[in-house]
Amino acid sequence: MKDDLKKPYYYKLNVSETETLSFASSIINVLSPSPGYEFAYWTADAAVYLSDNDTPISAGNALSSDQIQSKITVKSDVTFTAHFKQISEYPDESEITSATIEDVRFNYGAGEAPVASAFVTAVDYEKYDVAYECWQQFENNEPVAAWYSDNDSHGSLPTFKEFEGGKKYVYFLMLKPKDGYSFSSETIVTVNGQKVSAHFVMYVPAVKTITASTVTVIDVVEINDATINFKDGDKPVFTGNVPDGANYALRAAWWELDSKTGLISTETEWGSEIYENKITAFEAGKTYYYGVYVTAVGFVDSENTSYIFGPDTKLKINGEFVNYKRYENDMSDGSDGTLWVITDLTMTPKANDTNSDNSDTNSDNKDTSSNNSGTSTDSKNPVKNNAGSTNPNTGNDLGGILFTILITGSGLVVAGRRSRKNK
Repeated sequence: MKDDLKKPYYYKLNVSETETLSFASSIINVLSPSPGYEFAYWTADAAVYLSDNDTPISAGNALSSDQIQSKITVKSDVTFTAHFKQISEYPDESEITSATIEDVRFNYGAGEAPVASAFVTAVDYEKYDVAYECWQQFENNEPVAAWYSDNDSHGSLPTFKEFEGGKKYVYFLMLKPKDGYSFSSETIVTVNGQKVSAHFVMYVPAVKTITASTVTVIDVVEINDATINFKDGDKPVFTGNVPDGANYALRAAWWELDSKTGLISTETEWGSEIYENKITAFEAGKTYYYGVYVTAVGFVDSENTSYIFGPDTKLKINGEFVNYKRYENDMSDGSDGTLWVITDLTMTPKANDTNSDNSDTNSDNKDTSSNNSGTSTDSKNPVKNNAGSTNPNTGNDLGGILFTILITGSGLVVAGRRSRKNK
């Protein structure tokens, strides 16, 4: 031990890798700083490690005498520095009695990269900072990899870059006081509104344990009992349901004649502005196109799984597969929780004739309802118009839907109106 630069509040202690640290508290008792000074904390010039789980604490972070005596180990020669503070220069308010950290992100899915998000509240930002955030990956209750927000290793664990589905991860946090302030072993730390244990002066271990969620792509969407046959003069009727236990729901359906003429099933609730001209009755000889709006259930907490649609998700209506087209202004590759599409399922009512069926209902894949042959337009290469392709058979525009409908966390907003929340 030596007096560094003759300062009565600054001492150093050299410790060999082979030595124990049991003498730390007694060292403080024999140190005799000048009157008006008191012990503040220790720092180390190399990483030290938690004795119970081998978690590294980087050099320069504050440690109490009790902590270095019984809660850490060293793996190399380390120089510990005992810091003293001048009581007259550090009034009572210089000791940080509570620390509040907000906005730590704990919800991660498979394939997502960890991000630094913790921040100090405005009332305390002059007192302390976030030194770094850490996620450790555990297997069999042992850390096997780590991520640090400051891009440092802080130990020997390999670095991971993305969360893996089903794996266990533990969040750690390191705080540092600003000049003129200090933490104590009594400092109360709150993270995202929850009090946590800070066993070290500034080190907050095991704040939160998570299991990264998995993502499941829904392969097939089934809509059953949809009404797709109509006679000349019939009014539109919307029916349809999904199988019990499906991880998606049918939110709306519609029939469209052209970009300005159609009718959506939710007309009285939302979407009334989509079509300028409403279909009040089907007319013989005209071809109508069927569209659907389906949403995935999203994250299921009990399964720790998020359900989404994929670019190859298939759509089956009344037992038959149909082709569909997302809209030109939809920039998604299809890997999300919304399926707002126009299909190649068409319906052409016939003039009333007792000797024939009343309508032709066709899709590019298979005739789904009519015994009479009808004219079906090829939809494998949908026609696009200048306003944005929506109808795979005629290029009729539904592009306005994407501009008038916004999915938010609280529900579906249509032209400033809010619908019922998705349930």
